[in-house]
Amino acid sequence: MAIAAVAVGTPAVASDRSVRWRRLVIPTVVVATICVVGAWIGDGVPTWLDARVRPWSDDVYDWTVQNNGDHWLFTRVFEPIADTLTATNDAVLWALRHLRWPGVLTLVALIGWRTGGARAAIVGMLAMAGCGVLGFWDETMVTIALMLVAVIVALLIGIPLGILAGRSDRAERWLRGVLDTAQVMPAFVYFLPVVVAFGIRVPAAAIATVVYATPPAIRLTSHGLRSVPVVATEVGNSFGCTSRQLLAKVQLPMARRAMLLGLNQVIMMAFAIVVLASMLGVAGLGGRVLSGLQRVQVGQAFAPGLAIVFAAVALDRITTGERAKRGDRVRRRMPAFARGRAHIATIVTVGLVVAVAIIAAGAGADDFPSAFTIDITEPINDAVRWVNDNFRTGVPIVGGTGSFSDFLTLHVLNPVRDLLVDSPWWAVVAASFAIGWASAGWRLAALCGACFVGIAALRTWELAMDTLSQVLVIIAVSVLLAVPIGICVGRSNRAERLLRPLLDAAQVMPAFVYLVPVIFLFNIGRVPGIVASVIYALPPCIRLVSLGLRQVPIAPREAAISFGATPRQELVKVQLPMAARAIMLGINQTILMVLSMVVIAALIGAGGLGLETVYGLTKSEIGRGVAGGVSIVLLAVVLDRVTQSWGTHPRRT
Repeated sequence: MAIAAVAVGTPAVASDRSVRWRRLVIPTVVVATICVVGAWIGDGVPTWLDARVRPWSDDVYDWTVQNNGDHWLFTRVFEPIADTLTATNDAVLWALRHLRWPGVLTLVALIGWRTGGARAAIVGMLAMAGCGVLGFWDETMVTIALMLVAVIVALLIGIPLGILAGRSDRAERWLRGVLDTAQVMPAFVYFLPVVVAFGIRVPAAAIATVVYATPPAIRLTSHGLRSVPVVATEVGNSFGCTSRQLLAKVQLPMARRAMLLGLNQVIMMAFAIVVLASMLGVAGLGGRVLSGLQRVQVGQAFAPGLAIVFAAVALDRITTGERAKRGDRVRRRMPAFARGRAHIATIVTVGLVVAVAIIAAGAGADDFPSAFTIDITEPINDAVRWVNDNFRTGVPIVGGTGSFSDFLTLHVLNPVRDLLVDSPWWAVVAASFAIGWASAGWRLAALCGACFVGIAALRTWELAMDTLSQVLVIIAVSVLLAVPIGICVGRSNRAERLLRPLLDAAQVMPAFVYLVPVIFLFNIGRVPGIVASVIYALPPCIRLVSLGLRQVPIAPREAAISFGATPRQELVKVQLPMAARAIMLGINQTILMVLSMVVIAALIGAGGLGLETVYGLTKSEIGRGVAGGVSIVLLAVVLDRVTQSWGTHPRRT
């Protein structure tokens, strides 16, 4: 019997050895071949390796300019879309202005009451009133009208595509590349084509906002559907549910929390691009921020930036209230008005809002009362000067922000940059191939190698290595900060309530606003860009780590506790492994948001691909800007696929 067992097991052992040998030999041979061929070619990128993207992009842009208004693509596609967006925005703005400020506050409070109870109503109303208290009521209405149009369009596009990606692996693979491109491609790159196709003002700003804000809706809808327990799906199938019934009755309700987080992220990212949208000729809060920055007045830029935060918080609270998150448990605690039939509650809400608007019109309450406004410009300027005087130098132990900036530049950024820039280009390609193979097999290895070869073919190699060095440092710092904070938020409702306003402010406050004080503290260079990027990239990772922990089913946690697991063991052995997909999605979003900040960081001395993109567009060299933007996307694809492979599946060959 033992002899038979050995005889039967021998082929299996030999097969395992063959697989292990193949996994080791094949990548070694490929890497060695790349190194030998690269050494024969030389350390520098050869001149024949040129994708000629720049002249091709310039030709396409010239054709677009010459045919604007004559070609059917403009007259039958772009112009109707632009007219529809303009008409919708005008209608929303007309309604907001005729509601007047008492009607708008009443509408926000009633919607918040219905979706989240008294707390959401009060927070939403106070946040909206804060825009008027700061003296920016009219600008806020202009901005909110544009944001509502953009958010609705983003959701109409994002939710169906997210459902498709959540139910089809093939669709998810195809959409991931498109989403990476849309989220990472610097907005400056597609601003000029959007303006040429749709004109300036509302259509161009709305399209740019939709492109930038739609990816989170798709990703988080897909994530929510894929996080539905298999048991729930099997139960639905056992009861004879059709595919549509299974989606509507089982999967979408159980994916509600992730989809609401997607709505939150769409709102936050739409407001985050307000300042850039103002460059397309749209007035509102973004224009006021830009005006203050052009004068290098932090206070004049910070006040409308704070109004942007208030407006985003108001929309977020009334659309993602506790009732939407927790369902019937909160609904039962609501008063009868909120628990009534939906159509009756809607009629009453509309009636109250219209009545308040009519009363306000009769009282002449067209403008927000000036007696209730305050000016925070000078206090902010004084605070910035005080921080600069007291924290730049002379701080015990660390020496101050100036010393910290010098230390980070000399001992972290420069060594990493020198390592990447001085290494032969083929060595980086070989290293990326090896990392891809070790992470998920030959497909990812080929993709990583091809992306770096593509960067070389775009003639942006040194700039890309400079940017990659900064991105790696930012990602490391962001993850080291975000994961522990996300764990705390995911395990404590009090911590979530305390940190949520700070996360909203960090994500929505235009980066331009805090770039000025950051420059004062850390000098011109790469460090201010790193600090701003970390501030901008932290919130999504914190939110997704928290979401992953809160989505862990209660049964495994109770089982761990029944076996005597301590809270730390429960976290390490149960919650974190089961939340791995959400955590890696958070790291993925951190990478994408860091790369989306590359252009803004370049404006304050970070250099790299961001500066190449800005320079190309400001000098009307569209091809140069496109080459820089595509190189950023290729870096994002490599970093995204590698990190996603660590959390989603074991290595494949």
